[in-house]
Amino acid sequence: MRLKTRIIPTLPILVGFLTVAIPASGQIVGNTLSLSAASAPAGNTATVTLSLANEDTIGGIQADIIFDSQVTAFSSLAVTGRGTGMTAEGRVVAAGHLRVVLYFADSDSLTSDEGVLAELMFTMLGNVDDTTSLVFQDIILSDPFGGSLPGGGASGVLTVLAPQNPPTLAIAVLKNPGRTRIVRILVTVTGGSGDLPTVNAGTTAVTMHALASGVFEGQYFAPESSTSLIVSSSDTNSHGTGNAQVTLALP
Repeated sequence: MRLKTRIIPTLPILVGFLTVAIPASGQIVGNTLSLSAASAPAGNTATVTLSLANEDTIGGIQADIIFDSQVTAFSSLAVTGRGTGMTAEGRVVAAGHLRVVLYFADSDSLTSDEGVLAELMFTMLGNVDDTTSLVFQDIILSDPFGGSLPGGGASGVLTVLAPQNPPTLAIAVLKNPGRTRIVRILVTVTGGSGDLPTVNAGTTAVTMHALASGVFEGQYFAPESSTSLIVSSSDTNSHGTGNAQVTLALP
């Protein structure tokens, strides 16, 4: 009995110690900046988000971002989300070396939370499938009073995609040897919407039907008074509208 009396009173102390040592679920630990992945064709803009998960209250941020200047070039920066109201600057200090500064001009600050602060726009260069990491360097975080805070960073990545263009169209107009006023119109569409293209003979809409993937056919009867015929066609995908036109001489 003496042995049991000595052991049992120590149990609440042990349980209490374990409860204190385990952080609450979802609690933010430390201060971490992170960059997202993004991609775009060469010559186009890719948008990378800059996010922050912070345990401490933060008044200002400075961070250098290193990237391959042969793959991408920094374009601009805009605050959004949690960064709304902050003064922001993005400046290239050397080839492939971007410095980002965000701070509150007034007494405001970022309390403990997580979310997007800003969007960084990059112009994509290089060849298809070229990639570059966006690596943080020299992160400086300050509290609302200018004191230094610890912080880390998670890298992002940019990838050059294949060109994304409007559809390309080609028109062939064939005359019937025995009935020269009846013309057969063939339209070939590359990178199209998958729908029937719009086709006009002069001002008249021509009904088309699909012969094969990307190949369409229609027929038109030209008036006897016509000495020429303009045939035009168009198709639109998510990147724009492609057009084609031919002029046919009539007997």
